[in-house]
Amino acid sequence: MEFNEAHILAYIKGELSEDAQKEYDELLQTSPEFRMKVEEIRSFYSLSEDLDKQRNIDTLSAWEKLHRKMMFFSFIQRTKSGIQTVAAIVLPLFLLYQYVLRPVSEPKNDELITLFSAPGVITKTMLPDGSEVWLNAQSELSYPREFIGKERTVKLSGEAYFKVVSDRKNRFNVLTPYNTMISAFGTEFNVNAYPEEEDSQITLARGKIEVVASNSGQKEMLQEGQKIILSSQTDKMKIIPADVYVETAWKDGKLVFRREKLSTIVKKLSRKYGASIQLSGETVNDYEYTATFANETLEEILDLLMRSAPITYSITKREQLSNNTFSQPIVKIKHK
Repeated sequence: MEFNEAHILAYIKGELSEDAQKEYDELLQTSPEFRMKVEEIRSFYSLSEDLDKQRNIDTLSAWEKLHRKMMFFSFIQRTKSGIQTVAAIVLPLFLLYQYVLRPVSEPKNDELITLFSAPGVITKTMLPDGSEVWLNAQSELSYPREFIGKERTVKLSGEAYFKVVSDRKNRFNVLTPYNTMISAFGTEFNVNAYPEEEDSQITLARGKIEVVASNSGQKEMLQEGQKIILSSQTDKMKIIPADVYVETAWKDGKLVFRREKLSTIVKKLSRKYGASIQLSGETVNDYEYTATFANETLEEILDLLMRSAPITYSITKREQLSNNTFSQPIVKIKHK
């Protein structure tokens, strides 16, 4: 497979269009060849950046500063003996590292990493503290390269399952698009907070978590097997029992529905398969289904739904756009 190295470099630097960036994100997840090429170019790019930093060092000024310190310790060397003589040799080397080499090699701890999971893709990543995160399709997670201070904070837009490493001294926080803060010290929980949805849902699998609605100040503690539904319009929270398996099966590649309305099902199908699914008629919206899907195609799922209720569907094929990307397939579901 041939790759355009200039486009890959622009992708690494974040200079592509939003659609192209997402297309490359998806290719990064599915193509080992492309992933290897990206890592190769990223390595060369990183080396060139380090070389530029080294070229920008004022070596003359650094040497003069170091030379003055060396002359000082040379005087100490002539007036002292024994251990002081050894110290006079070691300290200039330390100063060389401290004032010349370290500023070049030291990484930026406040650098943010943003991870996007493309339609139909579930991405698993590990945070700097060892915590694991599963990121659902069309979701975005931002976190620092290193956690500094007393709190570990990440930002989520979409859905993710968190398996948080226990740390009683440093709280772990998840901030959602509606300024909801989920906090814990070590636990497992699921957050569903897509910005286009009316409600956010937080489900606790293990341990305890605290949920704070920042706009209203309301605070609730969640126990295992419970979930909170937070309204984006009223900022009110409601705690109800949760079926943890149903809420978290997506991270294992499954879609599980228990008396779920068709209007909710098509939203999840849309994200999983990258399709635009449209329902026609209020009656169609209210049809309820109980089912589990794993490896089925979109058309196979639609056929199964059609056998269980008086509905029919049509699919518009994807078309190539002027920018060489492809449009989403459009699925229309209506009453027979």
